[in-house]
This record gives sequence, C-alpha cells and structure tokens, in this order.
Amino acid sequence: MTTATSSPRLVVDSLSTSFPTEDGLIRSVADVSFAIQPGKTTALVGESGSGKSVTSLTLMRLLPRTANAQVSGGARFVTREGKDVDLLTLPEREMRALRGNQLSMIFQEPMTSLNPVFTIGEQIAESVRLHKGLDRQAALAHAKRMLDLVEIPAAAQRLHEYPHQLSGGMRQRVMIALAMACDPTLLIADEPTTALDVTIQAQILVLMHRLQAETGMSILFITHNLGVVAHHADDVVVMYAGR
Repeated sequence: MTTATSSPRLVVDSLSTSFPTEDGLIRSVADVSFAIQPGKTTALVGESGSGKSVTSLTLMRLLPRTANAQVSGGARFVTREGKDVDLLTLPEREMRALRGNQLSMIFQEPMTSLNPVFTIGEQIAESVRLHKGLDRQAALAHAKRMLDLVEIPAAAQRLHEYPHQLSGGMRQRVMIALAMACDPTLLIADEPTTALDVTIQAQILVLMHRLQAETGMSILFITHNLGVVAHHADDVVVMYAGR
C-alpha cells in the first residue's frame, strides 16, 4: 500500500495502445491505470491476448515501428536520481539511456531474445559497457559476477558459451542476469517462467525474490499463473480484453 512517505516508482495513467488495420483501429490496451511501489512486486494478470505484453512493450517503447502503434495516456517513472519522467514522451536518446539501465525487462522467450551469434558473456558485457562505461575486461568480469549471482554453475566457462549450448532454465537465468546487469530500479518480467518445468520455475521465482530483497528494485510481473501471484505479488492488476 502507498504510504505518505513513499511515492510510486511507476504510475501508469489511462494507457491506451491501438494498431491500425484494414478494418480500422484495434485497441489492444484500453485506458489501463496502475502504480508500482518501490521495492514491491505488482502482478499484471490476464489470459493470453488480454494485452499484458503490449502494455509492457509500450512502457519500454519497444513496439515495432512498422506496427505504427498509436499510444496515449501517461507513464510517470521516478529515476534513481529522483527525477520524474514520462516514459511515453521522453526523447528517444534519453529513453535509450534508461532502457536496460534503470528500466529493464526479462522477455518471454529467452531463445529468441538472446543473440545466437554472440557468447553469453559478450551479450551481458555489451549492456554494462554501454551504460556504465566499463572497458571490455571489466565488463566481462562484471558479467561473470552476474552469472554467479543468478547461480549459474561454472560461470567462467559459461561466459564463453553460446545460447544454444545452454538448457532452457540456464537461458532464463542468463536473461535475468542480463536484465539485472545495471542494477535496474524497475524490472518488467514478461512471463519469465512460462516455458520451464515446475521445479525450475520455482527456482527462478525464488531467485528473483532474493535479488529483489538484495537490491530493492520494483517488479512488474506479467503472468497468467495465479499460484505464482499468490506467493510473490504485493499488488495485483487484472487485465481482460485490453482493460
């Protein structure tokens, strides 16, 4: 719950996202409003096709340009420095500085989100070099620390392996390491455990909970698994047909 002393990390106000089609505008997200408190987990729950992923991609400004999406409403984000910005109207250069740095995302399918032609270490190091200005050696050392943090065994060896050499659970851990590499204040997790078996799911959820406790980040957890919500969410937002 909101207290007088804590202002929300993110306030989404009447967010709408529409896509032009031959039959006119289709509203995938319609007037969605919610807030996420610092250090808390808000679950965004709904059936497949209800607009959960479109909501997250709209907030991250990662919708494909070819989709010609029409977005309205507001998304007020408080940065690490205490600056209040609207994610939807922020200039692209400033948005790039936030994305992957203070505002990060774990994507739904790690095999399509990781680049198959770069090693795990290179992919994590790239983000750190871009946002934290480290040289290649320091960035790779940081990448190894991140793999240790997400409990990947033989991290020094995994650093030089490619995504196809890892299991689904390992790839998911790499996605978390990549998202966490720059200590984000807000992490958007888009169904991060959907493709995993139940035992690995539980391990990933415990891991995310531990990382949140250690870093104090806020999490927007997108899922349709109410069992996960019952255990891990502080607040719940239910979506149905884009609302």
